[in-house]
Amino acid sequence: MLRLPLAESDALRGFARDRELETCAVGLVLPASNAGAGRFVVRQLAEVPDAAYAERTASAATLRPEFCIEIANRARAAGAGVLLAHTHPGESALEGFSSIDDAGEQALASYFERRVPNGAHFAAVFTTAGSYARRLGQTEPVPFVGVGRVLETPAYRGSEPSELYDRQVRAFGTQGQRAMQGLAIAIIGLGGTGSIVAQQLAYLGARNFVLVDPDKIEATNLNRLVGAGPSDVGAFKVDVAARYITAINPSARCTTIVGDVLDEEVAAKLANADFIFGCTDSMASRALLNQLAYQFLIPCIDMGVGIGILEDKVQYITGRTQMLSPGLPCLVCTDKLDAEQVRQELMTEDQRKRDPYIVGARVPQPAVISLNSTMSSAAITMFLAAVTGVPSDARMVIYDGIRGTLRPAAMPPRPHCIACSHEGALARGSTWQLPMRARGDHD
Repeated sequence: MLRLPLAESDALRGFARDRELETCAVGLVLPASNAGAGRFVVRQLAEVPDAAYAERTASAATLRPEFCIEIANRARAAGAGVLLAHTHPGESALEGFSSIDDAGEQALASYFERRVPNGAHFAAVFTTAGSYARRLGQTEPVPFVGVGRVLETPAYRGSEPSELYDRQVRAFGTQGQRAMQGLAIAIIGLGGTGSIVAQQLAYLGARNFVLVDPDKIEATNLNRLVGAGPSDVGAFKVDVAARYITAINPSARCTTIVGDVLDEEVAAKLANADFIFGCTDSMASRALLNQLAYQFLIPCIDMGVGIGILEDKVQYITGRTQMLSPGLPCLVCTDKLDAEQVRQELMTEDQRKRDPYIVGARVPQPAVISLNSTMSSAAITMFLAAVTGVPSDARMVIYDGIRGTLRPAAMPPRPHCIACSHEGALARGSTWQLPMRARGDHD
């Protein structure tokens, strides 16, 4: 699978629509998955300069040899492969690769395999209607996913959705239901918000879950943990979540991970997810998921809730739901990360005890199921908008429980951001380190 920022995909489709001649673009391809999983991200896919063309017509485009040398040198220096993309212009253009493409790729494949032997090389075609990818010089198609404020998934085919989902299919269509059912969805934290997210996704017909949480259920969790009862005290939260997910939707598959997402071996498993829900109250976990969303081009919806108490009186009731994806501001841009708290949470218990700047312990915060439900439902609606085409534009929602308002918010990404810009982690895949604990560095 190849993933690329949606803005770059949209630009190429715009060239296919607006130009009479084929347009070529080149990007770097970096690994973005566990070994053998075959997932890659495309970094900085950009139009080639006019001087790079040896030939350019409405049905063919050839790059000059000296430009190919430049591409190979750039890829080798970055430890990357190459994506060679071009357009098929016009509304009635051929969808997919042409016989001209087939013939021209063989020499290019041989060249780049020889000059950049450690890279994975791909070809892509963009039309006004879609995009197509394959390994350079081969014929087998490779799924090609654009990631931004929407998740541009491949066309899923199969049987008609079950009549159980008839009412929602009427809202977002058969293809939307298939797209949702085809995703691997990770939920990080199966507490107050995570348990509700899991329940709603199960009712919607999602089929592939990755559930991550290190904790067992305590009696104090039962006031807000959906699907859990007194007999579940002492059970792992992920196991209880898997039980009620499969009770709601017997066709669902649940991979349960009893572990902290901050641990390297756990975080590595998220690279194979298609969509992530961040339902954790840990600042360090948020920092990791924030960077992972942009670095691996896996959209994530982050949720936060808070009830402020002063002298036994409620001062504020707030909630926030924010989608993290290329083109949208990240948690660094919106100032939702506390660097000192992240530093402390990445420490082991022994390290925290030895640190002279850490005083006292965390105090449990107020938590109410109705507030969790409000923000979880907002997150699910945001997910449906990104995946199925539900017409809901907000990618950040702020809740004020005192005033009773739920309002959209928007802001541009911060230039040169360390997490979400090209200068930072954007589309760097497995080549950059995530902010997590090293193997063996546990409490």
